[in-house]
Amino acid sequence: MPFSEIKAVTFDAAHTIYHPHPSVGAIYREVMQRHGLDYPAESLEAGFRRAFRCVSKDSAILDGEKREWSYWRSVVAESISQLSPPPSDFDALFDELWNEFAHGHRWRPAGAARETLSSLKSQGYQTALLTNWDKRVRQVVAETGFSELFDHLFISSEIGHEKPAPAIFAHCQAQLQLAPEQILHVGDSLQHDIQGAQAAGWHAIRIVEEENHEENGYRSITQLSQVLDLL
Repeated sequence: MPFSEIKAVTFDAAHTIYHPHPSVGAIYREVMQRHGLDYPAESLEAGFRRAFRCVSKDSAILDGEKREWSYWRSVVAESISQLSPPPSDFDALFDELWNEFAHGHRWRPAGAARETLSSLKSQGYQTALLTNWDKRVRQVVAETGFSELFDHLFISSEIGHEKPAPAIFAHCQAQLQLAPEQILHVGDSLQHDIQGAQAAGWHAIRIVEEENHEENGYRSITQLSQVLDLL
């Protein structure tokens, strides 16, 4: 069995364990309506997706939390840059959006996520969240009732490195006290999750939406519960 040596399974957070609820565009619209703006949710969603692709994090900001805050501020600004009218107080709008995504009710756990993690722990595997996020994810994990399901929370803003950097995988491996071939990482990003984990010598599984997804040097699943079938 290719995963017979596995002793720990780490999971990405957004779009692996959690999904924005009901959607980023819908949440943006709800918050912006409180600021007198009535942008369509579809336009906000499209703007967010565009911004997420083109906005980069400022590596000159060394503090991880400040870097995340600055990055997401730029994402929101770019998301609405083509919409009119502009907000009268962008700082207040962004602060409210930043806090909104810290709440558990804004994130819906993926189907069978809770059952999958519970089963892994009952079988003796270590479980961990390994995410390019900031400290808000701790509140999300607590408010969604997942605190007892993770042995570790590995958060990039706290560690000082982001996936796919080798340093973040090395940090996690040291905390898990395992050899690289004993760790499996599950995530949705080819670059950050799959290629990053494989470069560190870990096993990797990509979670995808398409049933007919073409694998290219990695295993893929469409449901988290399928991890259990591979171990």
